[in-house]
Amino acid sequence: RYLVQFMANHQMLQVSGRPEWRVVRGGSSSYVRALRARWNVRERLGCPVHAVHRHADGVEVCTATDSQRFDQLVLACHSDQALRLLADAGEREREILGAMPYQANDTVLHTDASLLPRRRKAWAAWNAFIPRDPDDACTVSYCMNLLQGIDAPEPFVVTLNRTAAIDPDKVLARMRYHHPLYSHASVAAQARKAEIQGQRRTWFAGAYWGWGFHEDGMRSAVEVAAALGTSWTDAVPAVARRPRLERVA
Repeated sequence: RYLVQFMANHQMLQVSGRPEWRVVRGGSSSYVRALRARWNVRERLGCPVHAVHRHADGVEVCTATDSQRFDQLVLACHSDQALRLLADAGEREREILGAMPYQANDTVLHTDASLLPRRRKAWAAWNAFIPRDPDDACTVSYCMNLLQGIDAPEPFVVTLNRTAAIDPDKVLARMRYHHPLYSHASVAAQARKAEIQGQRRTWFAGAYWGWGFHEDGMRSAVEVAAALGTSWTDAVPAVARRPRLERVA
């Protein structure tokens, strides 16, 4: 059922009249830079939070060097990270956040066209590989030329969890990303968001509340901002709210 809902949400079930997907020109880093250039907040970079303690009169955020108190706390991170940070996590927080785990994925940027379909006309933005052995996991390769409108004679490909099949001489970068892992339990936990949202001065934002995409993380953040009595459109100039879009084939 979840797979059908996912495909219906992304309009993947139609034979004809399928939607035209769009991406932000320059990738996600471009809209992050645009927002950071225009918001009036003080950032503390390179200062990881070790623990969060909730009190009746505020929230204490602790780092390796000091601690600060705030009226409200927004944990805009992965669900498992949020749970680890809460030194005094309640039973419902443990149940709900604990039911939405993340999975580590070996990610490689490369130019090995053998990871794409044999027929070039079959290349797509997303290319799934289904192994013959049912015990082996399916993998995916993203063609960045199509996703980001890169005009180049060779393909730039991002492949997840199929590192051994990639020609080492064509590897450009290696990363390790973490993505939400969906199951019956995680979908049920999503429906219980209201049970922990805003409790004990704590709010949770992240793509794990939706389908795992950037838009889902953004939507959850907008909902938290609204609950706290503000609107992101009030805080960010209109020019920063109009990303430059490109079509995806």
